[in-house]
Amino acid sequence: MFKNVNWIAVIVAIVLMEGLGFLWYGPLFGKPWVAALGHTLPAGGQPLNMVLGVVDAAIIAIGLAWLIGRLGSRTVGAAVAAALAAWFLFDFTTMAVDYLYEGQSATLVGINMGYQLAAYVLTGLVLGLIRRRRAV
Repeated sequence: MFKNVNWIAVIVAIVLMEGLGFLWYGPLFGKPWVAALGHTLPAGGQPLNMVLGVVDAAIIAIGLAWLIGRLGSRTVGAAVAAALAAWFLFDFTTMAVDYLYEGQSATLVGINMGYQLAAYVLTGLVLGLIRRRRAV
């Protein structure tokens, strides 16, 4: 099932998603995000949560690599479009439920959705740019 996944591109995407998350939830939107959470986070982070974040990024990158391969997306634009469609059809709709039914604030959901959108597009871009070499 995953024989055509470009593992180098997946690893690069995971590293970039983690870097994006550090920036997104730190200097870019950290203060409004914590305010929207309604509570403070423990100092020093939570190691288990950090590990699970990497696992989540890996699942997204592997899933998008598989999807982009199955769709036959051969260009960077097609890879990004596939990632954007996956975000909209699955991630956006799932996170919208947080706002609609769980009462999370629009600010919190917007910051989280924005990160996911950027992460999916970034991953699609990486997967589109780093192509597998075909055997001759």
